[in-house]
Amino acid sequence: MENYNKICKLYENGYRCIRYDDEKDGPMNVYLKNFEIEKSDSIKVTNFQEKMKIKSYINQNSFN
Repeated sequence: MENYNKICKLYENGYRCIRYDDEKDGPMNVYLKNFEIEKSDSIKVTNFQEKMKIKSYINQNSFN
């Protein structure tokens, strides 16, 4: 769950998911940005369980 932990830490540092591309049976690319410092990051996730956990985390921490 290395990518999940990285995303949680980025969220703690002010980053937010601006989009993710999830290919069926393929990798998921997560694009994050910190608007205060104008920095971006991206993470590629291939593990299915980790992808589901990350999607859930992003959805719970979104400002809808």
